Amino acid sequence: MIRMLKFCAVFLASTQAHATEIIETMMPLSDGPSLMTLVVLPEGEGPFSAIVVRTPYSLPTPAPGPVELDDDKATREDIIATWAPALSRGFAVVQQNTRGRGESTGLDMMFQTDRADGVEFASWLVAQPWSDGTFRLTGDSADGFAGYLMAAEKPKGLTGAFFQVSCANLQKLGVVRRTGGLQMEALVPWVMMQAGESGPENKAALIQRSVDLAEAGEKADQVLANLFSGDPEALIERPLSSLDPVYRLQPEWRGFISEEGYEARAKYFDATSDIAVPITHVGLWQDTFLDCTVDAFLRAKGEQTLIVMNGTHYEIDRPSTWNVAAFHEAFVDWLDDKAVPPVQVTVENAPTPLLIESAEWPPRAATPETFWLAKDGLSPDADESSEVGTFITDPTKPLPSEGGRNLVIEAGSKMDRLPNRNAYQIVTLGEPVQTDTIILGEVNLDVTFKADQQDADVVARLIAVDPEGEPRQILENLFRARYRDGREAPSPIVPGMAVSGSFALGHTAHFLKAGERIGLILQGSNAPRWDMATGHDADPTVATTALPISVTIEQARLTINMIKAPSEPQ
Repeated sequence: MIRMLKFCAVFLASTQAHATEIIETMMPLSDGPSLMTLVVLPEGEGPFSAIVVRTPYSLPTPAPGPVELDDDKATREDIIATWAPALSRGFAVVQQNTRGRGESTGLDMMFQTDRADGVEFASWLVAQPWSDGTFRLTGDSADGFAGYLMAAEKPKGLTGAFFQVSCANLQKLGVVRRTGGLQMEALVPWVMMQAGESGPENKAALIQRSVDLAEAGEKADQVLANLFSGDPEALIERPLSSLDPVYRLQPEWRGFISEEGYEARAKYFDATSDIAVPITHVGLWQDTFLDCTVDAFLRAKGEQTLIVMNGTHYEIDRPSTWNVAAFHEAFVDWLDDKAVPPVQVTVENAPTPLLIESAEWPPRAATPETFWLAKDGLSPDADESSEVGTFITDPTKPLPSEGGRNLVIEAGSKMDRLPNRNAYQIVTLGEPVQTDTIILGEVNLDVTFKADQQDADVVARLIAVDPEGEPRQILENLFRARYRDGREAPSPIVPGMAVSGSFALGHTAHFLKAGERIGLILQGSNAPRWDMATGHDADPTVATTALPISVTIEQARLTINMIKAPSEPQ
């Protein structure tokens, strides 16, 4: 059953935190390193259950959910005070720097030790004299990466988790895509920013490799400036595996992005299929990890909850983001084990705030609609009589990213204008919708095309256009011909021979007003959001050059779940 509600803005009331003791300790690992661990005990005699965060960032880290916190002025006490909902209910709060991060020793391995390290941490945690032997995990973004991996190992004492704007599948749906590209605008800044909070041994190892941290920092600033400058020649250096200073600051960089070893790496980072505890997965419609959030809800075992709201990655903790009455106490409800609907999502672009509650995703009320691409637009009927069109990918003239689910560059549905069909883009529009409509669920594209090189990208952008011709982007994703059978089985295509592929553009709940049209833009690049196909029969991360590529779309079919929007709250 699906239930839709109108709602008003509300805010989480602050609660004064009263901690009886704050403990800092270095927890030893069996292979040598020690991990900085911060324990905040609540009032009372205990024993206590714990709320746990494992993080690559500085300690302490604030609680998830809507919090008022000035990042530039917040004191240690201010940050700990954000944990009032947990402390006031008798939970201990335990935070730990992951290996090689903050004050923890050892080398930063880009989360590749967090399964095993998490198991050791759990054993240490439940053995503490103040512990009742149980704990729950939480965290935003990278904290969630470590948390999901820990949860996948089913450690002793774990009873549930609450993760926001995070990813349990980094090598298939996250910054690396199994049938697509690398999310360069998220991946490069993320790796370079991590170096600034390296632990003592990690910094020493960098220096031992003759890395001048000050010089590398200046170089990193220049690389970021180049990456987002829009200058085609400076956009992305090649080869990507030797992108300087990324590969010097993070030795695991090459292994993280390359084809070699991908299958084993993808299996390790796919935590979702191994999870068997209740988890609340919180996402935002314009967050770079949104598809990861939905995938984790769909595939994890046990009682799972999905909450998705409007906003971009760094808006997750703004009180204004949590403007749904059913959501504002979400973290508190989670602490108290209150029953909430399995799925609660806001509808993006709704003229007045609209909430969907459902037992499943996508709700059964949404029915699939099929749209075929033709030269004259999107049609419910297939037209096999002619090709849809051709676009060119020019490595010296990559199409700039414009809106979308980005991490660093401007995210959201922003589009400056509706492009005309041209040499670089195929633009097709459907007929106006007759009634207010909601696109609800996953949007998929089946495409048949041929290219004049041994590899090619098809970037698909689902858009909406209002009656005045103003466009906005709903979804976007990239399909790479080389990875049509998955990144674990790369193979070239035969120039001039038809290739078929299917890929998801992503999940959404997006409102279309009567009179608006959906549209699809097909193109060959979207930089710096994605890296680019090189046209060569080679791992794109080691290729030193890229070729111009001509792609002809022979047939394409969109599948979209849609429902009629309610005229009144139900």
